[in-house]
Amino acid sequence: MKVYKNGSISRLSIEEQEELKKLEPFSMHMLIKPNEEVMKIDLFTDFNNVSEINDAFNVFKSASSINPLNSTVPEVPSIGSTNPSTEVKYSFSDNKFSRYTRIIDQELFKKSIASLAGTELFLSGSTYTFKYHFPRRIKKVNVEGATFTIDGKTFIYEVNFLDLMKTPEKLDLLIELED
Repeated sequence: MKVYKNGSISRLSIEEQEELKKLEPFSMHMLIKPNEEVMKIDLFTDFNNVSEINDAFNVFKSASSINPLNSTVPEVPSIGSTNPSTEVKYSFSDNKFSRYTRIIDQELFKKSIASLAGTELFLSGSTYTFKYHFPRRIKKVNVEGATFTIDGKTFIYEVNFLDLMKTPEKLDLLIELED
């Protein structure tokens, strides 16, 4: 285990440093344009098994809970499997990829929606974009408004972030690939 010596990471506990170390396989691209009120964050990695997607969400949840400044930051409910009130399942078999969301704790989900009250203005202009790249061309999808790359192998779907928080099923997907 590498102990980070420079910057704020060295001030974290060994346990917190280990949580951040789990992010090493991931890449991040961040674009901030304050004058245009734009902030884009791309987090990505390659994986060999679709079950690794849920692991990635858990890694991001753990890492995002680390607050080296111990400051008060408004909590925004997490997406998918990182929100304990919901569960997201992914599968890929027979040329079909699916993403399915289920609310597993209705009361906790209602509380997380209620906690959005202070952030609605901020979140109303935010979007969440899912981009999935497949080894073969996409034959059909079950959502309207998706876009595709010219080679037909990448699916891009953008939703309003606030709508997604209130209706996590918006990202339930069924994507069928060509043989």
